[in-house]
Amino acid sequence: MDDDVLTTLKLLIIGESGVGKSSLLLRFTEDTFDPEQTATIGVDFKVKTLAIDGNKAKLAIWLTWSRPSFSLA
Repeated sequence: MDDDVLTTLKLLIIGESGVGKSSLLLRFTEDTFDPEQTATIGVDFKVKTLAIDGNKAKLAIWLTWSRPSFSLA
């Protein structure tokens, strides 16, 4: 695999509190699970580099919880 990053993709995960967004992010980026995971306050951020067709792609993943003021009206 080439050492150069093909591209950086930005992903935002938003959802109701307590549904498992942080657990999903931790499992995907670090392949772990924390049964004592605490609620995210504000924003969490992780980076994961993947191989796509032999090239590197970097995912910049932002996670936050939704509240009524985030509604897409």
